[in-house]
Amino acid sequence: MKISLLYTSARPQMIPGVLETWKNRAADWSSIEAVVVTDEPFDGSFQNMVTYTNTGRRDCVTGWNLAASKASGDMFVQESDDLTPPMHWDRKLIALAGGAEYFSLHLPDERGLPNCVFHPVISRKVYEHFGYLYPPDFRSMYCDNWLFEAHRHAGFLKQIRASNFWHHRHRTTHAVEADEVLLRHESLERYAEGRKVLVRELAKLGIEIVFPPEDDAGS
Repeated sequence: MKISLLYTSARPQMIPGVLETWKNRAADWSSIEAVVVTDEPFDGSFQNMVTYTNTGRRDCVTGWNLAASKASGDMFVQESDDLTPPMHWDRKLIALAGGAEYFSLHLPDERGLPNCVFHPVISRKVYEHFGYLYPPDFRSMYCDNWLFEAHRHAGFLKQIRASNFWHHRHRTTHAVEADEVLLRHESLERYAEGRKVLVRELAKLGIEIVFPPEDDAGS
């Protein structure tokens, strides 16, 4: 099974180091492609990396959706600057998928929130079912709540009952300095906007949220 890493970053200086970590922790990097999206052309090089420039809105959802549209793999794995996988993560994910055509893995990180899929691992079939990784009206906040609800509603979600699969250096569980990228990503404007998009997009699927998640529940 070919795996496509979907990686969008507004911190281009971090990309080589992040990819090196994922490569070193993979069992077989030769069957993995890294689809990298940046706001400005990225002139770096890395084994099995393909790069694209974000020509739409400059936000993480637009970047991840672009990466997914360019991916050629059978399994899509969302990657971010602050996410570290376990050793032999590729073999572990393939085993968890269990040969299914349609799968969306809900894998825990340190936050342990039950109603969010923070780091999607989905099959190409699931991507094609929806036509995107996230509805494009999202920019950052609450896209992970949408993915949990939408994929569960469709019967694709497989919740993995285990200790933390991912190591995620998130501000709620680690001492993380809030840089310009993080402040923009988690701004009050993004929270307010994301709540409205979440309710609207789930309503299209016949899912009603009377009381959207509180402001601190998104990623």
